[in-house]
Amino acid sequence: MLFSSCEDDDEESLEGTFYGPVVAVGQGNARTWVTTDEAGTPTSLGVTFSEQAINSTGLGNAMRMYTLALPAQAEETLYDHVMLDWNPQGHEPIPLYGVPHFDLHFYTISEAQVAAIQGQVEMDEMPAEQFRPTNYILTPGVVPGMGAHWVDITDINNSPGNFAKTFIYGSHDGNFIFHEPMFTLDFLNTLPTVGTQTMSIPQPAAYQQPGLYPQRYSYSYNSTTKEYTISLLDLTEKD
Repeated sequence: MLFSSCEDDDEESLEGTFYGPVVAVGQGNARTWVTTDEAGTPTSLGVTFSEQAINSTGLGNAMRMYTLALPAQAEETLYDHVMLDWNPQGHEPIPLYGVPHFDLHFYTISEAQVAAIQGQVEMDEMPAEQFRPTNYILTPGVVPGMGAHWVDITDINNSPGNFAKTFIYGSHDGNFIFHEPMFTLDFLNTLPTVGTQTMSIPQPAAYQQPGLYPQRYSYSYNSTTKEYTISLLDLTEKD
């Protein structure tokens, strides 16, 4: 009698959505997440926070900063960690951004490296032209513990009285170090539904380091779970 055996050559799928640790924010909470394909390659990532987290009474009238760790499955992305900032009085320049809003920094460098950034009034060293995203300009100065900021001059949100949401690049000493969706409390209170607030991210002609770069980003509100999600989408390999 002959016996035959077969072996399943199919590898276990690594596809899924994985979450970082929950962090208390205001009267609610927030956490990061990453979605991967069957090979385990990240395709999108972002931050989800509860409706209670954006209650302005719970957040208070002082600036607050929350560090959000990424799940292990995000190691293949560009990002090291995420920082969520609450600005109840807005920040400079006040004519543009002087309203209650959130900064959401996706940093490509470590927390220690971010903390070591020194503030300065003058312009920071600029990355080479081919690495600068289309239509973006460097704004004056460097924010301590954060970096220099680049804004899209074609985005109406970067003009006086029109700020609701925008996408900012950050740099330090000639290197881009963060991607930043920035959005107002009033905008979140419009309860953006899935698919209605998805925007393209302006890209540079070349990239300073190889990696997975988001091509779009989005805001959404889930009325069932009562959660807001800010997503970096279409992570695409760039050399």
